[in-house]
Amino acid sequence: MRKNQLLLLCMFCLGNTGVWAGENPLLLPTPENTVTEPLAGRLKINGVDIHATQFHVNAEEERLRSHFVEACAQLRGSYTENNLRGEHIQGCITPPYSLTSQWHMEGNTAYGTLSSLRMDQRTERDPLPDDLPLPANAEILQDIDSHDHGIHGRVLHIHVNIPASDLRTLLEKALLARQWRGSPAMQGQISVISMNKDNRHLDMVIGADGVGESRVIVVLDQR
Repeated sequence: MRKNQLLLLCMFCLGNTGVWAGENPLLLPTPENTVTEPLAGRLKINGVDIHATQFHVNAEEERLRSHFVEACAQLRGSYTENNLRGEHIQGCITPPYSLTSQWHMEGNTAYGTLSSLRMDQRTERDPLPDDLPLPANAEILQDIDSHDHGIHGRVLHIHVNIPASDLRTLLEKALLARQWRGSPAMQGQISVISMNKDNRHLDMVIGADGVGESRVIVVLDQR
């Protein structure tokens, strides 16, 4: 699973209200000779099920862009387009689906992701592990939950009204009290906490976010 593509998908999490399962989700069609593979067996972003497939294809940039414009028109969808640091982001709303193509060029080859979500879903976030300590005032800005090839992964983007240095000390003590054990390779890293417990691994990257505030990226995987 490519984490940079996975994180970009959060921008297209538009639905918030029936669970989407057991159906073959709609995706924007790709040109001939496109190579595709699932991004994850099961993927949730902010409690919403998303179907995502990564792809690559030899194509001219403008022709590929026009292909997705025409694909949306054939679906009689509402089309949107943006460009983010070289990434083409093309959206197509065709109720009940929100469809997205997100891709960039490397030489003569386009690499990207197709995603699809149902806008009539009910948001259902899985509970956080009991032994993952977070301050009472922590605000979860983004929650990505994936299951793929026997690995359960969780990525959280969190805002906390505590200075970064104080937060790191608080989190490290709380984790050790819950029988997490530090990774020797990461000892001495001021902004990173890396720990293991049984068959799980946890990384926390802590940074300042204004005066007396912090942002934390939490990556938790279970094998």
